[in-house]
Amino acid sequence: MLAHWVEMPQTESDAEYVYVSASRDGVTWSTPVMAHQDHSPVQHGLASMVASGSAEGSLIWLQALHGEDAPVALMRTVVSAEGKSLKEETLDPDVCACCPTSVVKTAKGLLIAYRDHTSEDIRDIAVIRLENGHWSSPKNLNPDMWKLNACPTNAASAGAKGDRVAIAWYTGQGSPRVQVAFSTDSGSTFGKPALVSTGHAYGYVSLSLDDYGSALISWLEKGPEQNAPTRVLMRRVAADGTSGPVVKVAEGSRQSLGFPKILRTGNETWIAWGTGKPAAKVQTALLK
Repeated sequence: MLAHWVEMPQTESDAEYVYVSASRDGVTWSTPVMAHQDHSPVQHGLASMVASGSAEGSLIWLQALHGEDAPVALMRTVVSAEGKSLKEETLDPDVCACCPTSVVKTAKGLLIAYRDHTSEDIRDIAVIRLENGHWSSPKNLNPDMWKLNACPTNAASAGAKGDRVAIAWYTGQGSPRVQVAFSTDSGSTFGKPALVSTGHAYGYVSLSLDDYGSALISWLEKGPEQNAPTRVLMRRVAADGTSGPVVKVAEGSRQSLGFPKILRTGNETWIAWGTGKPAAKVQTALLK
């Protein structure tokens, strides 16, 4: 098992560092090591990880060497089963500074979904793939053309089973909404996006594929009434874009609910979310 997390040594500084640790039994863990070569007091974070080879994992993260106002790079660190950094490489030199990454392993190799950035401040979702030892060029998932002179802290979530891939994401262009797109060729091409959200979405999506290739998607959305609480919603969307009923998982303030996460394990699907103060804790539920 490999674990990763971010530490901020000083709250008054922007410095963030990504650490990794390994375990073979879940009880004893290796001494944490910094996952990146650069140790300067800048932002390193928004990481995701996947098993990527024989006894190794790939950690995908962002590095802001010159602050958020300068180009921020999408990075990859290869981590051994012992929790040691084996290799570091830059995948995209200019991406959205504050949006999470998402990485999955397909039948053909790794696929990363992330929010890209252009010199015109277009911040749409892009994918990049590792096949036969070579990285593809970044490819725009869908031309939302979201122009924003700020970071939305809101990106994409990917899921994969063999050649089947699904990516859900939030866009604020036009009406704020959550969309999902499917691929049957390990992410080489994607179909047209299907609408997931039902009202004023806040995003913060999480996605997992079931055994039939359907996507189980959660997101945050504003309630229909005036001053209504934020809701954690989820629904199943088939690969042909057909959507199932919306299920309300929880409600609360937008901040307290945090960033809900869906996990598919065996034939079960679980979701976790936050409850906020004063008794802040993580809630979980089994989705049926």
